[in-house]
Amino acid sequence: MREALLLAIGRLVCTVPWFVICCVPFYPQRRVSRRTMALTITTASVVFFLCNYCLRLRYEDYATWGSSVFFVMYIVLLALFMWGFKVAFVKLLYVFLLVQAVSTCINYTAAIILRPFYPEVRISLQNTPAYILMILLLTIAIAPAVWYFFCHRVREAMKELRNGDFWSLCVPPVLIFIVTLIFSDIAANPVIPQGQAIVIFLLISATGLATYYLNVRLVLDVAVRARLEADMAAMERQIGIQAQNYTQLTQSIEAAREARHDFRHHLTVLSGFADKKDWEGLSEYLAEYAQSLPDDHYECVCQNYVVDVVVRHYLQIAKEAGAQLDVKLDLSVDIGIADKDLTVVFGNLFENAAHEVARQTGGRKFIRARCGIENGKFILTLDNSVEPTPSYRKKERKAPGIGQTSVKAVAEKYQGTVRFEQGVDAYQASVLLVCEDK
Repeated sequence: MREALLLAIGRLVCTVPWFVICCVPFYPQRRVSRRTMALTITTASVVFFLCNYCLRLRYEDYATWGSSVFFVMYIVLLALFMWGFKVAFVKLLYVFLLVQAVSTCINYTAAIILRPFYPEVRISLQNTPAYILMILLLTIAIAPAVWYFFCHRVREAMKELRNGDFWSLCVPPVLIFIVTLIFSDIAANPVIPQGQAIVIFLLISATGLATYYLNVRLVLDVAVRARLEADMAAMERQIGIQAQNYTQLTQSIEAAREARHDFRHHLTVLSGFADKKDWEGLSEYLAEYAQSLPDDHYECVCQNYVVDVVVRHYLQIAKEAGAQLDVKLDLSVDIGIADKDLTVVFGNLFENAAHEVARQTGGRKFIRARCGIENGKFILTLDNSVEPTPSYRKKERKAPGIGQTSVKAVAEKYQGTVRFEQGVDAYQASVLLVCEDK
């Protein structure tokens, strides 16, 4: 009973603190309250403790059953994290592998420290109170640094990097994990000196941790640089639109000044008709003057000012190119998506559409767009005509440009999707984003 209790306590100390630390990178994406999270972790810990305790009491050969308990525990934890946090599976997998490597380093560091005092014990020291205490002390010592790293670098990586990036980042942790499993079996061989085996094992784990850190840092730096470039391109686009609006405003002011100057002459003519009581001539002159006035009808594309300015700018280019426009955007001022991200999405898609239409030398020119909010989700579809391609010649698939990459980055940021399809005479783009709580 004592061995079973010590084993259960040892495994609890080795794993449960990391249950909490695994929550740190995903905390902003949680679906449940902190109380529910605490209750879930406590329940999982108690069940894990009881499983280890009961199985150790019942089975002498506990190694096989212990591995099964760990495997089931990881599956259950992954399911609980998927339930409790709004996050992709691959991101959970990466954090779990990282935490597993840190825990392994702590376990074997404790074994190296205690090995001189227990020379007769092979690989496992989990049944000794000293090992449990050493694990607890090392965890307390290293946990703040891991917590800080998770709060800053890893949490930033969760926000900046796409799911596909994490599949690549998971390759080194998986390989290191496989190596540690293989080496564990080799190190269990009594022929191999225990001190040497543990040191080599610890070096392998430390190398894995350094690899994880460097990979995250390098990939994150690249992602941040790409985001800054996208933001800079969006800013330049906005500045260009504002410059054009300023030019139009200047022209409007000049036109108004000229209109005021001409209006004085019209008043003189109208006064002449009135003095002569020539009402028929006055009516004809007013009708002729009304027809000469320019059409000042202004039609907004949508209520969202940022989207309205960007879209109208590119629709004007398409209209001057002879395109038929069918655009209906049902967007309010605040929809839970940042203005700069809306600029990236609408600016890139409508800019591409306007330029494709302008380049057309044949075929019908058109732009069709629909956008709205449904059940907290932003949905945009945009179709535009392109230069017709003969059916017998396949359209060459081009690599995604900066514009498409920027739109995909925004979709990843808002847990959404984006799709681009190139047809024979039309190009289709669709974007779905999950609006943030306002």
